[in-house]
Amino acid sequence: MSFTDIFVRPFVRGRPLRRGERILGRWIAGFVALVLVGAAAGIVVPILTRSDCQDGLVEKEGECVGLVDASTEVPVFRPGEKGPDKEFARLIKRIAMENERVRDVWEHPKGEADKKPYVKIAMLLPFNTSRSGAMTAPLVEHSLAGAYAAQRNANTTSSGVNFQLLLGNVGTNLNLWQPAVDAATKLTGSGKNKDADSPLVGVMGLPNSEKDTQDTASALSAKNIPAVSGVLSSPNIKARTLFKTAPNNRNSVTALDRYLKKRPGNGKGFLVWDSRAEDDYVTNTKAEILASFGTKYQLTVRDKSYVGTMGPYEGAPAAMAPAASSLCESGADTVFVAGRDWDLPELVDAIAKDADCQAREDRGTKPIRILRVSTGLTSRLTGTGMRKAMEEANVVTLSAAPTDIPSWRLGQDAPGQFQTFATTIAKDAGLRGAALDDGYAIMHYDASRVLMKAVTQFRNDEGNKGQLPSKYDVNSNISNMKVGADGDCGDCVRGASGDFGYTSGNDNWPVCKSVPVIEYPRPKGYSPPKAYRTSPGEGASCPG
Repeated sequence: MSFTDIFVRPFVRGRPLRRGERILGRWIAGFVALVLVGAAAGIVVPILTRSDCQDGLVEKEGECVGLVDASTEVPVFRPGEKGPDKEFARLIKRIAMENERVRDVWEHPKGEADKKPYVKIAMLLPFNTSRSGAMTAPLVEHSLAGAYAAQRNANTTSSGVNFQLLLGNVGTNLNLWQPAVDAATKLTGSGKNKDADSPLVGVMGLPNSEKDTQDTASALSAKNIPAVSGVLSSPNIKARTLFKTAPNNRNSVTALDRYLKKRPGNGKGFLVWDSRAEDDYVTNTKAEILASFGTKYQLTVRDKSYVGTMGPYEGAPAAMAPAASSLCESGADTVFVAGRDWDLPELVDAIAKDADCQAREDRGTKPIRILRVSTGLTSRLTGTGMRKAMEEANVVTLSAAPTDIPSWRLGQDAPGQFQTFATTIAKDAGLRGAALDDGYAIMHYDASRVLMKAVTQFRNDEGNKGQLPSKYDVNSNISNMKVGADGDCGDCVRGASGDFGYTSGNDNWPVCKSVPVIEYPRPKGYSPPKAYRTSPGEGASCPG
């Protein structure tokens, strides 16, 4: 075995050595011999190494994390791999091409009139996925598609500024966020940015209501960097510069309460809850459900816990048979679930197979209703096999969510900007139909648009000619995206998921946000109930 095999191959593994590297290897062989002699003599000499994580990413816990401009080359998010996950690699390539086009328009315009400055937005997600990670590959794909569609929509309009989208890998379990935040901080520029500066003006993503997301948001806020999350829902996750486009769990439970007032069922309820205390989404959802329904539906004495699948936790995941047996023995027809989407099919399957559930007297006439808080209609439920299991068990789900894509696609109560979103994301990102139903694409589209609206507002001010906004300007503009007291939407966000705004004193949660209750499977001739909208404040009204 040669010195080249020992000292060069580990740093270029996964491909044959090139001619230049063979020459370098012979040089290193001599250099290493010198190092060994120096070490023997007590001399400390630094050894040259080459990292497997490139383009500014750093290796931590077996992942390449940090912030990367996808236009440099295809990024690698795990040492030794050739590129990103194949499920969303095509979208990363499209983002890279758009980033390059945006740079070229500024650096090599056809004419001075075509020259367009640009700013950067960082998207923080776990770009390494797994079955038990914070996000699955389809959810990352849909999130990327929404952000890219917003980027393309903004860059093809007549606004005076373009947008680049940088990718920030925060690790499979969201805990490796520090390098991405550090890199974003360095890119924000000064208090007054000129057209040539191309600063980073904000961050979006931050997908899960967990401690690591809170730590990320707090670190960004300490640096005054605005962040907009499309899907966060726990009221406990908050920071001064963190804005949300989804309703919080309390809002969604209020929507369920409003629904049940007209459809109370037989009065017997049951609570199935994820016991992972580290996941704030599930612990907060459980607390909100108990606060609203605990007494009326006797949930403190009729409940069962399970260990959830998602996240770095130990236990036998999603063992739902005990919960199914107990809820059917209780005679409950209203089941509240405080858990992640991934585990829901396991509960449905357990109900379908349980003898007590199959023997219940009203099985053929009254369905078991599973109520939950979500972002949309999870694709884990909509497959042929699961739909058949739901029909056999006579189970329906009722989800309080910021999106009802199946209804909106049919033109039922669709927001005014929905069709533009659907057309753009189909054309530019290749996402359409049922792929939109989980809500991740549209909510990340709207999160991106909040930042882009703040930038465009700054740019449209005549006094800011030749300047690009700082992070302080973007924070201020988002804070002032308000709904008027009379329901006027002059300054609010015209989102694809509906119009909404922000107000002081509610931790940057959206007001006037629509919260539909989605029934699945959809009955024939289904017409969705009127959606609940989050409060704009005392004495105010919502647009429309």
